[in-house]
Amino acid sequence: MAGKKFVNLHESYMRRYQRGGFLVGDVFKFNDNFKSTDEFKELGSNTQELLHQMIDSGLNVRVVGIKDSDPARYPANPQTSTLDVVIDLALDSGGGRYTHHVSVPGCLGQSVEYYPNLPPIPDAIRRKSDVNIKPEEISTADTQVSDVPPLGTDAADGPDSGRARDLELPKQNVDIPSDPATPSPAATSYTNKYLSDLVPGPSAY
Repeated sequence: MAGKKFVNLHESYMRRYQRGGFLVGDVFKFNDNFKSTDEFKELGSNTQELLHQMIDSGLNVRVVGIKDSDPARYPANPQTSTLDVVIDLALDSGGGRYTHHVSVPGCLGQSVEYYPNLPPIPDAIRRKSDVNIKPEEISTADTQVSDVPPLGTDAADGPDSGRARDLELPKQNVDIPSDPATPSPAATSYTNKYLSDLVPGPSAY
């Protein structure tokens, strides 16, 4: 090992406040007055309409890329990156699905931090449910007797509705009448007779 040559690998990475306060994966929130900025007015009408669709969807807007507004003087050198960045945004539809990709100036909004927690689930993708986990008292005047099956009966629909239900396991075997698909061969079959002739009994020894 003494004669081996080792190459030192140094890894460099960009921190949040070295890239305009953004990191890939952040939740992006538009400023309240972003529509009145010159940067938004300089965008095309189709891009402005796409941004309105993203806001009206109610989904989380994610940062999927960060680029410099101007090309770097020395490519592949992180020291030449600036704070004037262009943000690549996309709608987070859940399950790793991203749609509505668009690039906007970083001055139109800011990132929202939820660390160490995950971002909240948007109401747009929550399943509507009428389940109430809080106990409520039911009035007997509003409930018909026929709607509530009696205790110990089967609530299945049909002619057997309301029959008594077995609430205990049986303590003895119950023979279920059934007919075999094919008749069972008799004990005195050809194979049984062949084996008895082939293997002599105790008296043969």
